[in-house]
Amino acid sequence: MFKKNRVFDANAHGNGAFGDLPEWDLSDLYTSEDAPELLRDLNWLKKSCITFSIDYEGNLINLDAAGLLGAVQRYEAIDVIAGRIMSFAGLRYYQLTSDPERAKFMSDMQDKLTNLTTPLVFYSLEFNRLHDESLSKMIGQNSDLARYKPVFDRMRAMKPYQLSDELEKFLHDQSVVSAAAWNRLFDETVASLVFHIDGEELPLEAAANKLSEQNRDTREAAAREIARVLRENTSLFSRVHNTLAKEKSIEDRWRNMPSPQAGRHLSNHVEAEVVEALRDAVVAAYPKLSHRYYALKAKWLGLESMQVWDRNAPCRSKIVSR
Repeated sequence: MFKKNRVFDANAHGNGAFGDLPEWDLSDLYTSEDAPELLRDLNWLKKSCITFSIDYEGNLINLDAAGLLGAVQRYEAIDVIAGRIMSFAGLRYYQLTSDPERAKFMSDMQDKLTNLTTPLVFYSLEFNRLHDESLSKMIGQNSDLARYKPVFDRMRAMKPYQLSDELEKFLHDQSVVSAAAWNRLFDETVASLVFHIDGEELPLEAAANKLSEQNRDTREAAAREIARVLRENTSLFSRVHNTLAKEKSIEDRWRNMPSPQAGRHLSNHVEAEVVEALRDAVVAAYPKLSHRYYALKAKWLGLESMQVWDRNAPCRSKIVSR
């Protein structure tokens, strides 16, 4: 899945210490933006979403075990193709985030798939309205259907928080001009930033790599330049952050989410208690792990105290300069 890289930013701006770095070979997904297989899958997706809606909307409650299995497998096939398309668009964009054509293609695919999959919004809503007893009975009757029980459990975890069908469809359609649009603005802004370090003009990825340079002066110059450029964009980044936070708080309120973290826990399929226990264990271990590590690293580097630009200093050799 890898091939020689000719355009990847790390090669364009690196020092060549590692030779040519790999680039994802995405041909197992699609060979190009205009690949006939991609057009074929988009057309198939459009027809499949429409026919799925025609066959099942308002009818899930009337299905027997075999019928529900058929619906689940058809939805799964649609989900696989949609995921394939967005994997290609996303991976291709993140190969070279400064390429506006790649950014446009990913945005176009997000918009297209949002429109194509709108007829499917009913599926999870109606599925969650199935009675627990009826669903358990069908799962017990059909071993193939029982294979999907973990998926069903994750879907039905959202049951207490789902809105009306109309509101859910509205949120689905609006997604491309709400959170997704703000995220895209952030990504495009970050990709367009230019950092001047030691006579070079670098994008953020290459500038951040300078924080791991052996030379301490280079690391300090990189840290100060990154801080300067990000500070100049504080207003825009704050607007993006505050807008997304407010949008989430509004949706959480409408869904009666018990906490700001609840939606993320549901999305990650993990209990809040597990996350809190992990957090508490990590915080409690600060003095035993991270504090000791940085004290040891400062001693190894010959420093009384470390600056932020020393945090990623390589441990393979001692300080150069100063």
